[in-house]
Amino acid sequence: MRWSRRQLEREIGLIASELRCPSVNAFGSDLGRLAETTSTALRHGMEVFVQPRLYDRSQEEVLQHMAEAARQAERQRRGDNVKFVTGCEHFLFTPGILPGATFMDRIRGVENIPETEWPAIVGRFREFMGKAVDVTRREFRGKITYGSAAGADSEWNDWSLFDLVGLDYYQYFKTDAEYTEDLGRYRQWGKPIMVLEFGCCTFTGAAEAGGMGWDVLDFEADPPVIKPGIVRDEREQADHVARMLRVFDQEKLAGAHLYSVISPDLPHHPANRDRDYDIAAYSLFKAVRERFDDESSPYRLEPKQSYHAFRRHNC
Repeated sequence: MRWSRRQLEREIGLIASELRCPSVNAFGSDLGRLAETTSTALRHGMEVFVQPRLYDRSQEEVLQHMAEAARQAERQRRGDNVKFVTGCEHFLFTPGILPGATFMDRIRGVENIPETEWPAIVGRFREFMGKAVDVTRREFRGKITYGSAAGADSEWNDWSLFDLVGLDYYQYFKTDAEYTEDLGRYRQWGKPIMVLEFGCCTFTGAAEAGGMGWDVLDFEADPPVIKPGIVRDEREQADHVARMLRVFDQEKLAGAHLYSVISPDLPHHPANRDRDYDIAAYSLFKAVRERFDDESSPYRLEPKQSYHAFRRHNC
């Protein structure tokens, strides 16, 4: 993937100034880049939620990676401008909690786990999260949270360990009252509720598909293609983003981070629907590469309808 400091500065500047975002959720596996992203966002006056991610590595490696990320975040923290996220959906992405050798195995297999196995799974999850909080608290003195998959593990996590309830919120309901009831489950802890991720992809039915919207891209084909029957739909994405921002305002949450603004790994192909990977993107912009098949190719950004919906809310 193409990456440069100039590009980082430009895109963080866009998020801070053009989209008027006061806060950003910075995540990644490369801790050097994570620290640089944090520093850049802080220079633009943003609050930063620092979230290290390390997929399919041993629990010990994940905890060591988290500890180093927490040390870096503490060095950058001034007061409350940096908060720390103790990873994301560990029950899927970290081995040893759910059965399955890879996170894709675990995602595909989670629906088939017998009910009798869940108490042991919850126990393993809570044991790991206790360790994650311990290593984080040793290195970081600010506020901490966790990127929890809303709906999947609402009863798993002991939020008393954290300063904020952190949700990856891809729930879909037909009425606002259902959102009120669903989010109300997290108020019992008396903690601020922060949505760390929300959004949907760019096709008809994407709002209901939620966090699995990306699965419309068939990675087994060579090259990958959008699956048959999927219709590009920028209006559905825009309407869902606008609706969720309104719901979060009504519920008086601490804040919400959209996933995502730019997805250069899912470029738009205006002439080939089967390879219009932006259909599977959650981003506000289409990334249009100069050379479509070259991952290192420069790209330009074209706003989608969701960009305008998001900007109208913030501006």
